[in-house]
Amino acid sequence: MNMISPNDNQRGESNPFAAHANSQVLSRVVKRPLVGVGKDGSELPVSGHVGTYTIHDGSPVFLGVVSDNYEVVQFKDIVQKAEQVMTNFFTPEQLDGVKIKDVMGRQGAFVERRYTVAAFSDALEYGNTTAKTLEVGTTVAAELRIATGYDGERRTTLSTGTRDLVCNNGMTALSSMDLFSRRHTKNSGNIDVFTPWLEECGPSFHNKVEQMREWANTPVQASQVEDVIRALPKMSNQKAEKILERVWKEMRERGNNAYAVTSALTFYSSHNSNEFPVRNTGNDNVATTLADRELQVQAWVGSEPFQQLLAA
Repeated sequence: MNMISPNDNQRGESNPFAAHANSQVLSRVVKRPLVGVGKDGSELPVSGHVGTYTIHDGSPVFLGVVSDNYEVVQFKDIVQKAEQVMTNFFTPEQLDGVKIKDVMGRQGAFVERRYTVAAFSDALEYGNTTAKTLEVGTTVAAELRIATGYDGERRTTLSTGTRDLVCNNGMTALSSMDLFSRRHTKNSGNIDVFTPWLEECGPSFHNKVEQMREWANTPVQASQVEDVIRALPKMSNQKAEKILERVWKEMRERGNNAYAVTSALTFYSSHNSNEFPVRNTGNDNVATTLADRELQVQAWVGSEPFQQLLAA
């Protein structure tokens, strides 16, 4: 396992963040009064609420309605503070391997930055192989995420997780220890929160890999898996059929084990695919839908039916 440790060395020239300094997810957000229209066409001020707006290509973009005491915490400020801590925490070699992906939904009402730390990775072999030609392993890397929203529906969150470097499935925040969440307040961008977040990355990643190894070595039966999938919270028959199709594919590639089942669930939460398409509402909703799916998968993995599968 490649490990991350706090960096006490002299800083080099490595700066993987510079290329993303002008990303659209970092656009400034402002509050503005809302005005209604009376029956006679006159303008009526809206009390207690304001609108949030950003700018794209020089034009204002409406994001949402929030209470008038809502504090806009700029995503750019949060990211810059986090990356300042990362620069001091990681070695230049570790920084060189950091890959950044920005995600935006609903024109900026939801924004997220993901850091895949390739230098912090581990090999994972699958147990219970069923054929000599079966793919028997992959590599997972640590992933750090920062996300926030400006429509009043989402908090600022920091989470740690893993990224399968072969199939690009992501698994984040499978326990409450992995997730920091705070409302939009003056202190939600406090730099003090980022150091413990990074310090937790190492132990959290190690624990996740060990958990995945346990799953990979936990044999499961097809009939047992089908019963569990159908019993998951808020699982419709139609969705169960689609997920089971993915489970059988994952089991052919990874073996009849619990890790193959979790991989099917994280494929559902990580991809807007032909298997699991995001319904196009015309409101730029792919990112927010996948974020909601991740929360759903966390609930499924923590549910009693799934835990019984792991304990079987």
